[in-house]
Amino acid sequence: MIMEYSIVPLSQENIKDLTYLYKKVFGNSVTLNSVNRKFDTSYLGKSLFGHLAYDKDQPIAFHGAIPVLMEYENTYEIAAQYGDAMTLPNYTGKGLFTTLGNHTDEQLKSAGIRFVWGFPNQNSEYGYLNKLNWIYKERMQGFKVKAANIPLEKLVKKNNTTNSLYNKRIERVFEKYKIDVSVKGSVFNNTHIVSTARNSAYYQYKSFTNNFTIELNNVIFWIKIKNGLLIGDVEASNEIDFDKALYQLKSIAAKNGISELIFQASPDTQISSLMANRADEQFESWVVGFKNFSSDFPLEKLKFTFGDLDTF
Repeated sequence: MIMEYSIVPLSQENIKDLTYLYKKVFGNSVTLNSVNRKFDTSYLGKSLFGHLAYDKDQPIAFHGAIPVLMEYENTYEIAAQYGDAMTLPNYTGKGLFTTLGNHTDEQLKSAGIRFVWGFPNQNSEYGYLNKLNWIYKERMQGFKVKAANIPLEKLVKKNNTTNSLYNKRIERVFEKYKIDVSVKGSVFNNTHIVSTARNSAYYQYKSFTNNFTIELNNVIFWIKIKNGLLIGDVEASNEIDFDKALYQLKSIAAKNGISELIFQASPDTQISSLMANRADEQFESWVVGFKNFSSDFPLEKLKFTFGDLDTF
C-alpha cells in the first residue's frame, strides 16, 4: 500500500508544504517563517531533517526531527528531538508514520546524530514505542497553579483585534521583569544527568516561539504565554525566594486574566520537587522516550523540563 506514495526528504523546496499539513491535521495556522526557523538548526552544522509523503503532488504526511546539542558531565553529543508526526485523516492506518520514521532514522544516522528522543503524545505514543522501537523512560510530571478566575487570555484569542491588544498589554506588563540572563538548566542541579546543553546558541534558536526570561525575587523563570503561563524552566537557589517569586508570578497572572501557571518536568528534578506540595493540580503528561544509535551517554538518565518541548 505504501509504495503508491512518494517519500521525499525535507528540503528548502518542499518545507512550505508543512504549513498545509499543520493546518489540515492540527488546525494550526503556522507561518512559513516560523517553520523555517524551527527546522533551521544550522547553528549546529546540521539542518532540515525529516521526510514528507506525497500522493502524486499532494502532501499527505510528515515526520520530522530537530538536532539538539546534549550534555552529560561536561561532554557533548548531537542528538535529535522527534516531533510533528502528522498524517492527513484519509491516509492514516497505511503505515506512513513508521515508514517516514524509519527513513528519518537512517537520515539522522548518516548525519552523525548519536541518539533520538522526544515526548510522544497520546496519539503517537504507541507508534514510537512499538513501531519505531523507542525505549520508554518515564512520564513528564505536570503541575498547575490557579490564577485568574476569568480566563481573559483565552477569551481574547477569539478575535484578532482583541488578541493583538492583549498581547501588547502583556508585553508592557512583563517588560520591567525581563532579563537577558538564561536559565542554566534546573535538571543539572542533580548530578550525572543527560539533558539539553543550555548555551546561548540554544536559547537563540528557541526564541522563534516567543518565550522570554524574567526575574522575580531572585528567581529566574523562563516563560511563555499561551493558553496559560507556561514555565519552561526555573533557576532558584532556595525555597524561601521561590515561594515569594511564585506568589508574585501568580499575582501578575491573575491581574492579567491568565487562568493558570503550568509547570512540567521530569520526575526527580528540582521543579518536580518544588511543585509537589505547591500545585493546585498535578497530572501525568507525555511519555519521555529515546532510541540509541551510537551514543556513549547513559540515556536512562535523561531529564527534561517544559522548555525542552519543541514548541516551547
